[in-house]
Amino acid sequence: MELSVILVAYKSGPIVRQALESIVRYNDIGNELEVIVVDNSPEKERIYPDIQDIPLPHFQYVPSDNRGFGAGNNEGVKVSKGKILAFLNPDIILVEPIFKKIIQRFQKESIGMLGIQLCYENGKPGFSFYNDYQMSSIKKWTLKLWNKMGRFNPNQMYISGADMFVPRDLFIQAGMFDEHMFMYYEEPDLKRRIEKLDPSKKSVYDGSLKMIHLEKKSTPSSLAMIGHEMDSSVYYGKKYDLDYQKKLVFEYKYYGTKEKVYRIINKEKAKQMHEIRVYMKERMDAHDIGCDGNV
Repeated sequence: MELSVILVAYKSGPIVRQALESIVRYNDIGNELEVIVVDNSPEKERIYPDIQDIPLPHFQYVPSDNRGFGAGNNEGVKVSKGKILAFLNPDIILVEPIFKKIIQRFQKESIGMLGIQLCYENGKPGFSFYNDYQMSSIKKWTLKLWNKMGRFNPNQMYISGADMFVPRDLFIQAGMFDEHMFMYYEEPDLKRRIEKLDPSKKSVYDGSLKMIHLEKKSTPSSLAMIGHEMDSSVYYGKKYDLDYQKKLVFEYKYYGTKEKVYRIINKEKAKQMHEIRVYMKERMDAHDIGCDGNV
């Protein structure tokens, strides 16, 4: 088996079905492809009825407890057989054949992680890569531009977990995803461990290949998601001796700046930013981190 696609789903059956149908449509490696869906949905809301009739050559459905993104993907890896693991979000849509070209790149180059261009439904570039633990407003504001231009810096950035391809053996040797993080920071954490294990295995961005990412449609944004991101930020910071306190204070103040701007142009958005800052202050207090400012 050449390649295993692993999708971790939480409810959103119709979205997952759309992703699987696009994989069937653009499967260019035939029986060398397997697809594994790990279902983190509550037992009474499993998505199997929505996807059971998809005509995939090799398909596995794995019901699982919801222990997060990393843990769910690890469950998929345990039953996979492919030489290359393709971690795809359940809200992606293939728009062209990609698997054969990706396999060829791994065969010819020393690659630790590979990602391709993620686009919005309108075809415009989305976020295919991110800055690793950045605390600069300029970098935050210019990230969209770098993605649009395809300017990926493997020393400072990491591939989005929405479309991440990794050699199976390397992934397992690096220790798989760290299950202490429920969601967020799994990608840069894995990147660091892969490069420590084998410095020749670099992260690669291939902007010549594309897929659609229906961003946030499978995991709606909420205060709970912000909480998961903050908790993972603290864990990741402690793990690599990074200034997680400064990081969270930066994010808190960043939302404060957005709130001030939205007060002028969008009162409803300003209210949302304020609610986020109130919630962030509560979480920062729980981590004994002062926010250096009033809400």
